[in-house]
Amino acid sequence: MFTGRRVLVASRKSDLAWALHHEVMRLTQWELIGIIDPRVSDAFDRTCAMADVVLIEADDLIWLWDHRLDATQKTLSTVRAVVILTDQQMLDVITRAQQSCGLLLREEYGDVPIDLLELAIKGYMSVSSPLMHRLMTNRLRLDIVGTFSPEELSVLAYIGAAMPNREIAQTSCLAESRVKTLVHLVTHKLRMHNRTAVAVFAAANGLTPITSGMPATPIPIVPGCA
Repeated sequence: MFTGRRVLVASRKSDLAWALHHEVMRLTQWELIGIIDPRVSDAFDRTCAMADVVLIEADDLIWLWDHRLDATQKTLSTVRAVVILTDQQMLDVITRAQQSCGLLLREEYGDVPIDLLELAIKGYMSVSSPLMHRLMTNRLRLDIVGTFSPEELSVLAYIGAAMPNREIAQTSCLAESRVKTLVHLVTHKLRMHNRTAVAVFAAANGLTPITSGMPATPIPIVPGCA
C-alpha cells in the first residue's frame, strides 16, 4: 500500500505542468494523482479532496481567489498548497493569501527547484541572496513604481507628503474624483492595503517632494487651471 504523499498538479501552463509532472514522477515517495486546469468548473475542489498536496501556479491561484474565493478558501483548508511562483508574482500571493501556503520559487521561464518541495510543504521558502536583497530594500515595489504613469507618480509623491485628496486635486488641477481613482490605483498596484502604508513606502524610498528635495513629477495642467 502506498504511504507517500498524493500530489495534484494544478496549472494551465503546459510547460510548468510538464516540468512538475516530470519531477514528481521521479520521486518514489510521491504519487502524482493528476494534472488539472484549476479554472474548469469545480475540478479543483473535487480533485483536491483526493490529494495530500496541490502544486498550483500563482496566476491560477490568483484567478481562483478573484472568481471563486469562498470555495477556494474552503478547499485550501483541507489540503496542503504549494504555490509555484516567480519573484514578480510574490507580492500578489503573499499579500492576498488567506491560508498558510508553501512557496516554491522558480525563475521566469526556468526550472522548478523540486528538491525544495519538502521545505515548501512545511511552509518555508528558499530565497537567493539577490532576491532577499530586493525584498529587504523594497526593490520589488520600486520596480512596480517604474511602470507608473506621470499622474500615478505625482499622486504617489503627494500621498507620501501626507496630502489629502482635496489638496492633491487643488495642487494638480485634477478633479477630486480623478485623484480618488488614482489613489486607489496606486494602492492596488503596490499591493498595499491602505493609504498609510503607501505614504510610509513613498517617504522611506525618497518618492516625495520632502524626502527627495525636488518637486513631484508634474501632472499635466488642466486648461484654465490657475
